[in-house]
Amino acid sequence: MPLKYNTIIFVPHAKARFRKITVSSRFLAIAAGASAAILVAALAFGWAFLSSTRRDRQYRQLLADNARLKTSAAALTGRLQGLSRQLSDFETRTRRLAIVAGLSESGRTGAGGPLVTDVHASDFDERSASLSSRLNAVETQFARREEVTSSTPTVAPVRGLLNSGFGARRDPITGAGAFHPGLDISTRRHEPVLATASGVVVKSGWAGDYGNAVELDHGMGYRTVYGHLDALLVREGQKVRRGDRVGLVGSTGRSTGPHLHYEVRQGDRLLNPLEFILGSK
Repeated sequence: MPLKYNTIIFVPHAKARFRKITVSSRFLAIAAGASAAILVAALAFGWAFLSSTRRDRQYRQLLADNARLKTSAAALTGRLQGLSRQLSDFETRTRRLAIVAGLSESGRTGAGGPLVTDVHASDFDERSASLSSRLNAVETQFARREEVTSSTPTVAPVRGLLNSGFGARRDPITGAGAFHPGLDISTRRHEPVLATASGVVVKSGWAGDYGNAVELDHGMGYRTVYGHLDALLVREGQKVRRGDRVGLVGSTGRSTGPHLHYEVRQGDRLLNPLEFILGSK
């Protein structure tokens, strides 16, 4: 098959000779294919170069992020170890409080033990839960002790001179032998009479031989009686705290002079008040 030829004519702008080139159609086809291949290769190279640049930038970004994460992880580990030391200290202090509160040492976990440097969130959860439970038990025990302490008559109800104790004595009016159920404390008239423990007023008024009297229920089975009062300063149902004024010393009822008659009871038993007043022995 004979080759086909094509003529390319170059026309100059200035006055000059025309130029022409004669090439075959096969050459033109080959040149066009080569140009297309070169263009495709250039585009592919450019795309590969751009992708490589982007991947390199992403890689550098990942390296920077990784370095920041390592720094943050090291700082977090340091803080966790600090928290672990604080938690160990809290556990030790809680254990000591538990001993003071009279709680058993059984069941405690890690209190006062060696510090574990490889700390995990689950460790904190478990230790925090154990510490919280322990603290609740200590708080409950101290609250119970506070209730017992506040309900126990431990202070003197009035300032004065003890002139008749608890037990057998000679009746000051008849002279016959008798049992005295409390203490008689002589003092000046209108001396304030104080509640010897926290409680509730169950009686405030006239009580026969006791004259004007106040009776307090302190819970835990304890009750106290304050007799021969000249004035009543509390009403029935009123809550009082240790040290609150409940009346004023007088000589009402079966009495030979201004004094306070003071009793301590537990249930149906009469107790010697001197056994409860701190510093009286």
